[in-house]
Amino acid sequence: MNKRAKEKLVVPFLLALNAGFIDGFSFFHFDYRFIGMQSGNVIQAGISIAKGSIINFWDFAIPIILFILGVITRGFYSYYLTQKGRFEFSSLILLQLSGITILTTIFALGVDLSATLYVGLFSYFMAIQFDAFSKIRELGYSNIIMSGNIKSLASNLTQYILTKKITYLQATRIYMGLIISFFAGIIISVTIGTHFGKWTLLGSSLVLCLVFIITRSEEKMSL
Repeated sequence: MNKRAKEKLVVPFLLALNAGFIDGFSFFHFDYRFIGMQSGNVIQAGISIAKGSIINFWDFAIPIILFILGVITRGFYSYYLTQKGRFEFSSLILLQLSGITILTTIFALGVDLSATLYVGLFSYFMAIQFDAFSKIRELGYSNIIMSGNIKSLASNLTQYILTKKITYLQATRIYMGLIISFFAGIIISVTIGTHFGKWTLLGSSLVLCLVFIITRSEEKMSL
């Protein structure tokens, strides 16, 4: 994976924005299921089992399973790209962009698939984003689940207060940026969702298209 493209700060912020955007939509339009944040689906699946509702359990379990398959697919595809000497970063983004765009179009045109299957298929492509892009400037981060970023923000802020080292302050700013981006994605999605309905998820395609343009241009500059 090209380091220059990977460490462009705007990229993780845009990916966090995309995650908030797509989960903000799925929570309200797909009966409290999540496309990206699978921990929420795990909780709901556990509650369904506790209530004795096997049908509801599968509503949440299927997206989890397809998310796992997405991670596996990403692993094989990354290996193929590496063997062929191709840029991994932009190729993975292009795959996610294509999948999200096609699925959104099918969904918006009213193709009769269950909400569970739609969520699962979207989760399959979101797994690419979650698993492939996990570091920025040597800092581990998540662009889908914010709980780890919140913990890292608090930890680095504490260390900065204690030591006054600028590196901890810089890390704090990065984690804060990720959280704010995710939060902004939710607000934008819910706000425009009332106007664009099922076509709202094309907003995710626009964000991913921007990420692809940025990363591809950075990769070309490294040649």
